[in-house]
Amino acid sequence: MSDFVFQYDKNTLTTQSELLVSVADLRDLVQAFTIQDEVQRLQELHVVLSSIVRKNKLPNGSLVVE
Repeated sequence: MSDFVFQYDKNTLTTQSELLVSVADLRDLVQAFTIQDEVQRLQELHVVLSSIVRKNKLPNGSLVVE
């Protein structure tokens, strides 16, 4: 399993920021790490983070994983 790098826009968020994250988002996040195919795993992580960004009305790219 490759190491992914989680990044956030420090101009928009801090490590103390509170985000609205649904139980479904948490479930999807945990399940993403069980995906064997690395490319598919990364795509699923992008989808989950995009959902969290959208629900919190943050600018696109506020949360990313590479």
